[in-house]
Amino acid sequence: MRYPSGRPMLIARTHPAQIVTGETGALRGAVIGCSSATEDELRQGLDRAGDVRNLDAFVHRLAGSFHLVATDGDRLRVQGSASGLRRVFHAVVDGVTLASDRADVLAALGDFEFNEVTLALRLLQTLPHPLREEPLWRGVTPVEPERYLLLSDRGSRTVPWWRRPEPLLSLAEGAIAFRSALEAAVSVRTRGGGRVYCDLSGGLDSTPLCCLAAQGPAEILAGTGYNDDPGGREDLLWARRALPCMPQVRHETYSTDDMPQFFDGMVDFTVRLDEPTQAYLASPRVEHIVREAVGRGARLCVNGLGGDHLLQGRPVWDHTIFRRYPWLGWRRARTHGLLMGRPMRPVVRELLIAESYGRWFRRMAGDIRLGRGERSPSTLEWDVPIRLPRWLTRHAITLISRRVAEIAEEVVPLGPDRARHDELNVVRGGTNLVRGAQQFAADLGVPYEAPFFDDRVVEAAFAVRHEERDTPMEFKPLMKTAMRDKLPADFLSRTTKTNGTTQGVRGLRAHWSYLRALCAQSPLVDLGILDMTALADSLQPEQMRAEDYFLDSTLNTVVFLRTHNRQARNESERRDAIT
Repeated sequence: MRYPSGRPMLIARTHPAQIVTGETGALRGAVIGCSSATEDELRQGLDRAGDVRNLDAFVHRLAGSFHLVATDGDRLRVQGSASGLRRVFHAVVDGVTLASDRADVLAALGDFEFNEVTLALRLLQTLPHPLREEPLWRGVTPVEPERYLLLSDRGSRTVPWWRRPEPLLSLAEGAIAFRSALEAAVSVRTRGGGRVYCDLSGGLDSTPLCCLAAQGPAEILAGTGYNDDPGGREDLLWARRALPCMPQVRHETYSTDDMPQFFDGMVDFTVRLDEPTQAYLASPRVEHIVREAVGRGARLCVNGLGGDHLLQGRPVWDHTIFRRYPWLGWRRARTHGLLMGRPMRPVVRELLIAESYGRWFRRMAGDIRLGRGERSPSTLEWDVPIRLPRWLTRHAITLISRRVAEIAEEVVPLGPDRARHDELNVVRGGTNLVRGAQQFAADLGVPYEAPFFDDRVVEAAFAVRHEERDTPMEFKPLMKTAMRDKLPADFLSRTTKTNGTTQGVRGLRAHWSYLRALCAQSPLVDLGILDMTALADSLQPEQMRAEDYFLDSTLNTVVFLRTHNRQARNESERRDAIT
């Protein structure tokens, strides 16, 4: 697209079905992604707004996950999604401010260097807000998801466009709105007809999506994986319980043992992503599923990622509930503590302490220590304290400690209380994986869609009272209520969820020797961030009975740097050849 002057406004490389453009007078714009927008709606929205700063209402009417780029002749608005799945970055290159949905594109255009402090941070298992927002390249600035970038002759600034709804709806009221938002989210993926692949894991996330997709005009191909590990066929059992309500779905099963192992193929990974992400570990399996779906004629893949992030509460919510309903909050906290085997004394202490986020962050910043990468403990505190992998160098520890202390001076939470901070923090953490998987799948030419991370779906979930959206005694009550008349009652009774921990440990043991060599060749060693002796001593095959999640973060960063450096060398060689 071009400005009225003829100068270039927008360059996009995307799936043809995922871009809608429109113009009226001096206003012109594009909605990029899976959305409910049509050319007429976009044109009318631009016309009614008259100014790109007045497009908030139009954006909030759209279902789906998308970017908005629009100009009114004087200003340019570039906006992503509030969930964090669709990002915006900006940088000044040769005196001109450029915006992109990918940080690496701007870094390449500006020839910017990596920020070694951020690289060190990305080796951590968890990153309390706002550490995840630290830019990976010097000179490239991320836009906060709830704000849009506004460019004009006066320069650039970010403007807030999104405010979360207040959690005021009952479970019954919220379930109606949540179901409506989910139906609209699925509809924008299926309304084009053709064949659509849906993950059907038999869980309370992917199964409702598959059920709703079957109501649209597309032909639905659903896939369910299984294996012979303990509980490895449980998903298949539950998927088959749900299938009678969607007889038009073509269902196929596959053994995950026939798929690449976790950690397999990381040395051969060539697709460039714009940040370290768990998608690197999942990419061989994502590729296998996508290629199988494409081979069967699918034009788009739908997954249930994000359902856990929206529908499963965490014990920290009890701290907020206790402030409004002391008896209910105490009962929930006690139940959570009993289920997790926690002594009651620390639970009571955490429940009673009313510590601000700033104070908690400063306390956490002063207590950074080495640890083992284990599943995050569920407490009533704002977040999980920072723990460092045992293979960080002293130089890296100093960099991290110094930067965390600087941020602590002006840190602001994502919400006014712990529950609202936590729910948004969890959603934005989850989009890191999905965003990476989408970039990878795009290289295969197929949209890889996660409707649970659509803004309208997130808003519908956030509008439900925390004490009703999830309870320690019932699994995902919001989804069960929303789908009560759509899915069989015996299916909605499911209270379990399988995971790939056993397969992950098996893959790690099988590939440890080449993974260690991959780390040894990483620029992280040359930068003085990664201590290979400590890494080799900390992880030995005979010790790998449980996964060390710090290794995941380390490998993600190692592969991220490897693909970028490899592509940079290739581009340099091409330029030299042309010269």
